[in-house]
Amino acid sequence: MLKEVIQGDDGKIEGKQLSSPAEGVYIHGLYLEGAGWNKAEKKLEDSQPKELYYTFPILHVSAVSVAAGNPNQPGGGGGAKAKQELANLEKIAYSCPVYKYPLRNDRYLIFRVYLKAETNGAPQHPNKGLTAPMKWKLAGVSLLCTKD
Repeated sequence: MLKEVIQGDDGKIEGKQLSSPAEGVYIHGLYLEGAGWNKAEKKLEDSQPKELYYTFPILHVSAVSVAAGNPNQPGGGGGAKAKQELANLEKIAYSCPVYKYPLRNDRYLIFRVYLKAETNGAPQHPNKGLTAPMKWKLAGVSLLCTKD
């Protein structure tokens, strides 16, 4: 069983090294700013009062190619299927930026990760037309490598 958070900086859990995933990398030590994290449902939620940062669980990151071409060849890409999956994901998930420092600009942007943001498939504020991903974008939610 993979634990939610690695406590030390050496990447070991209880003295044991994590095995590498078949594709991508595991990232730990990130801080969520601007929102809370519901561990049970694995989705964004409103943060608790006076809590600015949440320690984010271990994140498995891998890339998805949307380039056209033969998906069976290296670098061929997934093409239309991958683009359709990303379009569906953008409707229910927030494209959360991951920054190296709390300074939020393109210079310190590392990558973006999709975090679950939907609420039973319905918008958060039906009267205002505000979708769940837009709520977190307006709140300025991001993942940070360091709080300083």
